[in-house]
Amino acid sequence: MTPIALKSEELRKLLLAQLPADLADWLDFVAIGTLLAFIWDAPSYAYAFLAVGMGTPYLIIGPFAGALVDRLSIRSVLIWSNVGRALATGALFFAGNWVTLILLVALRSSVDSFFTPAKQAAIQVLSSSEDRASANGLSHGINQASKIVAPGAGGTFLIWFEPALIFLINATVSLVAALLCARLKEIERPETAVMRVESGLWRDVQEGLKFVRSQQIVKTVLLMMAALYFAMFIYDTFIAPLAQGLGFEQQHLGYALAAVGAGGVIGSIVFSFLPDLRNPQRWIAIGTFIGGMMLIVLGASDLFGASLNLQLFFLLFLVLGITSAMAVVPIRVILQNTVPPDRMGSVTALSEAANTIALLTAPFAGAILVSLSSVGVPFAVGGSILLIAAILISRLGLDQPKR
Repeated sequence: MTPIALKSEELRKLLLAQLPADLADWLDFVAIGTLLAFIWDAPSYAYAFLAVGMGTPYLIIGPFAGALVDRLSIRSVLIWSNVGRALATGALFFAGNWVTLILLVALRSSVDSFFTPAKQAAIQVLSSSEDRASANGLSHGINQASKIVAPGAGGTFLIWFEPALIFLINATVSLVAALLCARLKEIERPETAVMRVESGLWRDVQEGLKFVRSQQIVKTVLLMMAALYFAMFIYDTFIAPLAQGLGFEQQHLGYALAAVGAGGVIGSIVFSFLPDLRNPQRWIAIGTFIGGMMLIVLGASDLFGASLNLQLFFLLFLVLGITSAMAVVPIRVILQNTVPPDRMGSVTALSEAANTIALLTAPFAGAILVSLSSVGVPFAVGGSILLIAAILISRLGLDQPKR
């Protein structure tokens, strides 16, 4: 049985190109950490700057990148964003200290902020309402699988290569992604799409924000996505101390993290075989509710000193991964069914910016909660956020038009 989206030749080409593009996001992650910690003995605040360098461009550059995606050829943006990423990654080979490395990482993130809006715009154009769940399921599955495979592969490369050489390998991976994107035919937006070339980019960004505020469905799902990210990152950095507090070993932590990624892949594969996704808000509500319950169980286990057996511990994280796909894939389907093609890049970029705000703020909120109480509190709070989100989304009418 073949996933529905793979019946389209152009979608197959796009998803094939996404494989190396997403691998390139994580392939040199271990090499960067190795340089900072073991080669340069960077100060502790360097890691905070690294997080800022990786995330902030999606918040500052991203909205302008999205506006440009709506103006330019989608195919060209897909190609050149990977070429630019290859050049920025290759430049990391020449970084002589941690400050230069972080500046180049920020430059790479700035270039990379073009890819996701262009990819989502391409999926919207190349798919119909009947195969969007399948296309977004496969796309999300590739993204989740890359987070499992790429760091492990990058760590394995360190056995044979110096950390700096891995940057050249990763640059080559981005060039492969660019070449695969070049195999796509020109991705033509529908004739109803409005190409804006005379107004300034800042005006386009403002118009994008105005559009989001004026569309209840779009505003709701973007807030929902940001809430999901906040709920995730408020506890994410405390999985290790939680596992330790529950009496598990170091290797069990690795298995739990792998279970989350595996769950995301499993959930995405399920969506890839679904036909027209009916009532996507129901999927979101169910996924966020179950995910919230899993987090509350984990938090309560720490707060009340309850014991969890190893199998249940892994199962909770596996379900968390599955439920994340149950929320993310339908949200993307709703956006592609609702947002006009000439706004898809801008709206996607604004969503990425909102998610970045959650990513940069939630860990600090989690740290405050841990300092005030215990490591289980961020899990309980994250779960409560998801439960509230599930109730709200279930009460909203999200019957969107299908484009």
